[in-house]
Amino acid sequence: MAGFYYFAMALTLGLFGIMAAAIVSITLVLLAWKRLPRGLQGKRTFLTFSGLAPFVGLLWLVAALVIHVQVSNKLAHQDCGFSGDPYVTLPNGYVLGSLNTYDGYIVAPGFKTDTPRTGPGYVRSLIDIQWTGEHFVGTFSDGGGKELHFDLNARDRSIQISDTGISVGFDQVDTLVQRDANSYWVMYAKYRHHWPNYILMALIVAGEGGIAFGMWRYSMSLRQRVTSTAAL
Repeated sequence: MAGFYYFAMALTLGLFGIMAAAIVSITLVLLAWKRLPRGLQGKRTFLTFSGLAPFVGLLWLVAALVIHVQVSNKLAHQDCGFSGDPYVTLPNGYVLGSLNTYDGYIVAPGFKTDTPRTGPGYVRSLIDIQWTGEHFVGTFSDGGGKELHFDLNARDRSIQISDTGISVGFDQVDTLVQRDANSYWVMYAKYRHHWPNYILMALIVAGEGGIAFGMWRYSMSLRQRVTSTAAL
């Protein structure tokens, strides 16, 4: 469901982006057509540039987002922030994430989560988690209304499970993972890198600013031609 939600959101934003680019394109062309005199050398090129610039800007925005995804995944080793499976890689190589934004998990490097809630090197359905030395300790839901305690050895990937004696329903689990002081979302936020977002902003500003600057420089050169022609 989360994957479909993000796909639908991307499709909707894309349609709005195309509509906005079309409106800006028409506006720029009309303004240039009215303000520049007929027969001016370079006017037709500027009109073409004005019409295409918003779409070029939209394409650059898409390219910047694609670069952001690759930087986040390959260099920062975390999701890009628009994923249905948000995750971060901890300094010891373990991955902390949340399938479909609610099923939290911790998994050893090279391992995968499976149908059982726990297994060699992983724990699913996390509620709380703490990282103490070579151990991950916390609680998880067994899916049947019980809260269980786990102790995952980060070195040999062995797991010890014990019953906390606490009963939790789905709604309670959802509340706990959002509000508890040791919720896995707290650890997720602690180890998440923010520098990929700065790279994304720099790419957007540089690209969109370059397009706007190019249009401004070209319009200034055309105005100088108009001024020179009028003076003659």
